[in-house]
Amino acid sequence: MKQAQPNGHVRKRTLSSVITSQLRQRITDGTYPPGSQLNEVEIAKQFSTSRGPVREGMQRLVQEGLLVSHPHRGVFVPVLTYDDVKDLLLARAAIERAAMLELSRRGLPAATIASLEQVLGQMAVAIDNGDWSGVASADLQFHEEIVHAAGSPRLSRMYGALIGEARLGINILVSSMDGRSDYLEEHRRIFDMLTNGDRQALLAELDRHIGVGLRTIRHELGADQEGPEADLEPYVGTEPSTR
Repeated sequence: MKQAQPNGHVRKRTLSSVITSQLRQRITDGTYPPGSQLNEVEIAKQFSTSRGPVREGMQRLVQEGLLVSHPHRGVFVPVLTYDDVKDLLLARAAIERAAMLELSRRGLPAATIASLEQVLGQMAVAIDNGDWSGVASADLQFHEEIVHAAGSPRLSRMYGALIGEARLGINILVSSMDGRSDYLEEHRRIFDMLTNGDRQALLAELDRHIGVGLRTIRHELGADQEGPEADLEPYVGTEPSTR
């Protein structure tokens, strides 16, 4: 039997996926910093391809929130404001809270316990090495594992739609992580409360965790002078960790 050969459309889609992945990595690792304009022609030259696959890749990243398209101006890496990050954390918290409620009801699968322990180990190593970008990656992976463990395809899909922007948001926190001795402990507390089934303590810890992140980002973005902290409700009772 004659083996079927991939047609041009399939090859184009595969190339577009590769380009999308590479551009996503460059955006999240800071190679393309916030505010950078992506040049379709230049990127096509870098990948030795036509502009079509590059355009497809950029459109996908616009959908993920990793790029923004301005008519007659071009495509840029977004510069997140405090309000952007606050809104992002609000959406993330809603999904994570739903996932945690489901997990507290039916228990944490053994495979998830093992995965979370592994991520916490990676976070500990990254902290010891002063690899704060690695800490940020482990942070996101920890929360992703929790959402996926709930076994809800829709929660996972909604969370996946936010993860690109979440990577941009957590990049803002990287410079503030250095010297935070209790960053790992915050995540260990969430892990312990997930495994022991203390629902109310778990949700309170999630709120506290979000509040610390909001306060830190507010400070890092210079939003402290923009008004009272009423916009941090219901997290106003939380305090950022001592550095």
